[in-house]
Amino acid sequence: DPFRLVLQFSMPLFCSNLLQQLYNLTDTALAGHLLGSAALAEIGATAALYGLIMNFAFGMNNGLALTVSRYFGAGDESGIRRAVGWMVTLSAAVSLVLTGCSLLGRDALLTVLQVPAQTWGGASAYLTVILLGIPLTMLYNMEAALLRAVGNSVTPLLFLLFSSVLNVGLDAAFMGPLGLGVRGAAIATVLAQGISAVLGVVYILRGYPELRFTPRQLGAATRRAVTSMFWAGLSMGLMSAIYNLGSVALQSSINALGSVYITAQTAARRLAELYFIPGGALGIGVATFSSQNLGAGRRSRIWQSVKAALAIYFVWWVFVMAFTFLLGGAAIRGITGSTDEVIISNALLYLKIPPMAVLVILRNMLQGIRHTVEPLLASGLELVGKVIFAVWLVPVRGYRAVCFCEPTTWVVCFVFILLAVWRCRGDLRDAEKV
Repeated sequence: DPFRLVLQFSMPLFCSNLLQQLYNLTDTALAGHLLGSAALAEIGATAALYGLIMNFAFGMNNGLALTVSRYFGAGDESGIRRAVGWMVTLSAAVSLVLTGCSLLGRDALLTVLQVPAQTWGGASAYLTVILLGIPLTMLYNMEAALLRAVGNSVTPLLFLLFSSVLNVGLDAAFMGPLGLGVRGAAIATVLAQGISAVLGVVYILRGYPELRFTPRQLGAATRRAVTSMFWAGLSMGLMSAIYNLGSVALQSSINALGSVYITAQTAARRLAELYFIPGGALGIGVATFSSQNLGAGRRSRIWQSVKAALAIYFVWWVFVMAFTFLLGGAAIRGITGSTDEVIISNALLYLKIPPMAVLVILRNMLQGIRHTVEPLLASGLELVGKVIFAVWLVPVRGYRAVCFCEPTTWVVCFVFILLAVWRCRGDLRDAEKV
């Protein structure tokens, strides 16, 4: 039953993402209550850039893991070992390049983000530590994606639970008694991820001997196979990154509006990310499910998984909208520690316009069946839309334009993706006849 399988696979991933966002909320609340709204603005000024790094790492590694999923579905152990070896190699290379380039361009990034002068110092300190931790972020996400590729979505949840508890404890210590300020929040994040990543390596080496590889197995892969794997990973990474690049452009225009709106956006974005968790989890579940069934030659089940994911998300969407209208104001006050009605009302306005997880689920289904170009083009359309809003509309219409930016761009992208799905309907129909 695809409905049961998608739900069973996605639930641990949903819980993982929920835990991650709850940690982010706790991190934000601790900064707000321990350090004040000024420190919260320092963290929030670079929040979109941190989201860009995290989502690229998440997307890239999930894209690389799709090749492992196909070999796993086909029962090809030698193929699994080759794919794992190249997944590790490609992920490590990308993380080193990304770290070096982002550190060299740190000040330029802060300038592009239009970080206010009064928050520049704290924002720079926070961002520097986060950038130094990119290899650990990539390693943790690679391990989680690899375990999900072979059907284990529970263990990544347990590692994340450990990491989040450790992170909160370190946050309280570094921002409290040790007095490290916003830099302490970044150190706590990187340190907790690093410890969790090391434990993940030990777990995989001991518990999954079939995932070990040798240099000889790396050499057995053809250039075409490695190139295809790299582009699959880069496509999903860029799909996530392009979305966040638009958010970076939007964050720049928000920063120009002042610290009150930065704080409102930081709080609203934390809750919005929490709301979107099931959509992201279901999207990855559908991508993995599609890729495994592609490898196993059971393509007729792919569209069934999409319908199941959409039904599950609709139930969640009804719940979060009810929560927003009934308890959203209290949640914003709890996160920010502020009673400023300008902050609360603007954050609520942002939250009352829900995201379209339908788009994400369909994009991930296309990725799972090797249609990588269309999702990337859709993300490009989204980037263009956000840049248009950031450059021309937000300076004129203010924060209200920020709130309407994503829904507008997502509707345009949704139409494009529907056309892409319609174009590949023959592939799915032909598969059903096999």
